[in-house]
Amino acid sequence: MEIKYTLSNRVSVLIYRESDGRYLLVNNDDKGWWIPSKEIPISACLKTAAQTLASETLGTNLSLQGMLQIEVVSVGDQQQLHVVFLTNPVPKIAQIEKKNNHLWLSLDEMKLSAKEDPSSLLGLEPIEIINKLDKGYVPTPLAALGDFRPEYFGLVDSTHMSPQDELVKAARFSKEAQDALFWEFCEQCSPSTSMIYTVFKSFMQNKGIPLENAGKYFRAFDINKTKRLSYTEVLLGLAAMEPCTPHGGIPAELRCRYIFRYYDTDNDDNLQFSEFREMVKDIRKGKDLNLDEDEIDKDAATNASIFGRTTNDNFPLGDFLQTVGQLKFRGTSSLFRMPHSSVNKKSKTNGTFKLPTGSSAKKRRSDFEPTKTDGVNMPSSPLGTPGLKSTNENQYELATHTVKVKRTGAFSDVMALWDLQGTAAMTTSTIDAEKEKSRFQRIQSMDTFNQKSHPNEMLTGLKYFERPVKQNGEFTKDAFSWGAVDMHALARCLLVVCREVKIILSEESRLLKLQSPTYILGDIHGNYRDLVCFEKSLWRMGPMLTPASFLFLGDYVDRGDHGVEVVAYLLAQKLLVPSKFYLLRGNHELRSVQNMFQFKHECLAKFGDSIGDDVWDAINSVFDVMPIAAVVDNKIFCVHGGIPSPAHDGGYIEAINRIPCPLRDPEDDSPLAWEILWSDPVSNEIMQNKARAKELEENQGFIPNTRRGTANFFSSDALTAFLERNHLSHVVRAHEVQQVGFQVGMF
Repeated sequence: MEIKYTLSNRVSVLIYRESDGRYLLVNNDDKGWWIPSKEIPISACLKTAAQTLASETLGTNLSLQGMLQIEVVSVGDQQQLHVVFLTNPVPKIAQIEKKNNHLWLSLDEMKLSAKEDPSSLLGLEPIEIINKLDKGYVPTPLAALGDFRPEYFGLVDSTHMSPQDELVKAARFSKEAQDALFWEFCEQCSPSTSMIYTVFKSFMQNKGIPLENAGKYFRAFDINKTKRLSYTEVLLGLAAMEPCTPHGGIPAELRCRYIFRYYDTDNDDNLQFSEFREMVKDIRKGKDLNLDEDEIDKDAATNASIFGRTTNDNFPLGDFLQTVGQLKFRGTSSLFRMPHSSVNKKSKTNGTFKLPTGSSAKKRRSDFEPTKTDGVNMPSSPLGTPGLKSTNENQYELATHTVKVKRTGAFSDVMALWDLQGTAAMTTSTIDAEKEKSRFQRIQSMDTFNQKSHPNEMLTGLKYFERPVKQNGEFTKDAFSWGAVDMHALARCLLVVCREVKIILSEESRLLKLQSPTYILGDIHGNYRDLVCFEKSLWRMGPMLTPASFLFLGDYVDRGDHGVEVVAYLLAQKLLVPSKFYLLRGNHELRSVQNMFQFKHECLAKFGDSIGDDVWDAINSVFDVMPIAAVVDNKIFCVHGGIPSPAHDGGYIEAINRIPCPLRDPEDDSPLAWEILWSDPVSNEIMQNKARAKELEENQGFIPNTRRGTANFFSSDALTAFLERNHLSHVVRAHEVQQVGFQVGMF
């Protein structure tokens, strides 16, 4: 007789009430009293599930403190994890929902109940766990329980696909195939979550790649030049090599980038003629042509002339992409291919895969960056690169587009430079001067003015949301409403924007270094009307055409009704002009805070429970990688909440760059980040309290923030010491409402 088991995990939470020293028990399906517990899918995040269980059980937000017990339940050849978490104590002031199936008991009361009626408790485990705590057992920190799982590509709606989605879809990698590759990656790399060259050689040899070529493939896969590969880099590299991946459209452009890196032996983002000759040789080999050295030399020189190059010149990536894209240089479709599919069709076994023993669960952020790391030189801004001083060596070049602007600030007649050839606006000499510039080198400008790009589609939709609609003399849609818009289509577009902007943000420093002119804006809190006012006042023609950068200090959601729209707008602009639009994290960019306020409910209300939860999770995954602070002109410190105390690396701002990324739970994983997000300057009222003033003096100007119940108050003396220590002149912060919109503090 064959018995099938459903593979799942389980989480339980021990909840302590500090007002009377009792613990919460619930009646489990009328079988007996036990601590709150829940079975979850094998793919669910254990920490998130436990956090949700605790909050839903009490009807109020309650964070986790650590892990008490990890139990492995084995059934046949399958295993279930059961993790028991300890929550932070329930505060005395917390508003707790009273439920009939709740029972608060002390340890002694549990022991007495179990003795008088053995069937009252479902099991004695709660007593055993609490006994351990009473004897000094310290819970395991939450950071010890990572969450390493694959990011899926090519499974979203075809109208909202990123280039990576397009590539993986073209390779026909289904979700099951991606799962199989993920576990194969884990098996090879365990206990690490990244792949070094020696492991890569074995990995590729198993797929039929000769060992002598492994170094070239590793270089091609290593997009960020870190000498180690993430799972995402391996997946995308394999997709580019898949025999069925077409050599046309977006997949072709990405494949050409891999091909270029494969032959770029010195990894300098230029092909020397000797490297280009190797490419020509392999093309001839694929066509079964004569491999005589003289013939190869002749063929390579002839093809070099197509690029406008000689045997003494280098071949930049932009020229390579343009010439291949214009079909002037042929034969690359046979390069960078697997001898057979990299997915083992037999690896699927009843939809489950064996997790390698000792596999690390530490999560790595996505490392794919399709343009920046491929040697594509973006056009220089007249203001220079933020954070870097302008030098006389800057090479300026013509803008990519001509734009007519209406009085309203809207664009009209947007035309690319090369589309003006043959008109009175463009002379032949101008075209000649720019002939070496590839369209791919202008990809940021192309994306900015491409109305079909995901961020521009989102901004177009938001313009519709902003304005009323009038038909036949009657308003059919109010301003700041969606009317009859397909909200699921909007959600899919937003999910793509989130995934693309997450890649950009994850590569930024935790402490941004910017240059003036920079506009600095405080809390938005879901107030889309205010955001529109800022747009019309500060970047009416869009950030791309405005000679300044923009820095937002966090708190984009909650309180207001339009947190979704505010986030959608800001993330879309970040995608369009990543070097001019900067977003810091505030204390409302935290799941625990949003659960207490309304942003999660807003997502569910606008998109429905299922896709709304996906949108909320995707937006918060973007919040997890947002920078924490910024410095303008090396003098002005910008932050959402407050300054770091000397308890964190002496109070030096460079410590901010060591804050983990992604940062899902700042309270548990980074006390420094938590303090920066929540702290406030001390009020005059507190300073007039002699006891508190003395406490400030004894603690270098920092005391517990009693108003918020977390982080610190800091004094003017603490602020002065911070500025002097870090050679700064000012601090610009948000976090507190000001009746006139701002407040200047003079110390």
